[in-house]
Amino acid sequence: MSTQTAAVTSAPVRPAAPRAAIVSAFLALGAAVVAVLVLWQPWGERDALGYADLAPHRDAAWLGSLADGLAFAVVGTALGLAVCLLAPARGAAWANVGAVMTTLGGVAFCAGMVSFGSFAWYATDTAAIPSGPGEALMSYVEDSPGHMLGVQMVGFLLFTLGSLALMVALWRARAVPRWLPVAYLVLTVGTFALGGVVLNVVQAVQMLSLVVVAYYAMRTA
Repeated sequence: MSTQTAAVTSAPVRPAAPRAAIVSAFLALGAAVVAVLVLWQPWGERDALGYADLAPHRDAAWLGSLADGLAFAVVGTALGLAVCLLAPARGAAWANVGAVMTTLGGVAFCAGMVSFGSFAWYATDTAAIPSGPGEALMSYVEDSPGHMLGVQMVGFLLFTLGSLALMVALWRARAVPRWLPVAYLVLTVGTFALGGVVLNVVQAVQMLSLVVVAYYAMRTA
């Protein structure tokens, strides 16, 4: 008489599931934070970076710069990872290149944003620097922004190009509705063609459109 032990099988573990959930959560949260800050503008009027512009709300400007920089870096990293999850085969090359670009761009933007926010906070502190020298220092930075804002500008451009590459990956992979990459492209053009409050709204909508990417990445979990 022989006995036969039945093989016990368990459901396959999907190691990518928790990763997809985490990436999606960070992408959605980061995009929402950036959108709120773009609409709020805690540092004052857009592109108004002078002493008189920032001194009245220096604390809010510093905190806003810190939050915006960190959230932008999170979006750059999480967006790249999310698209790589959504485009593992068709469109994978575009996804890989775009992910590297958005990650580096987000980190560079964060470095520039936080650096300027911290610099402006100290430069407008009359307990450390009298208003006259502080204003002169801020004016010099405005006239020679390369070492302070150059990293931020390069980071934003790198993120923008990388995000467009990621949209190509999503289009090729058919991982999201067709309207999303098209809408994102139109909104990207708008960020370079518009100004003022309209630009703030366009950038906020562009960021919030990435929540859709987070939703579809979450569905892979």
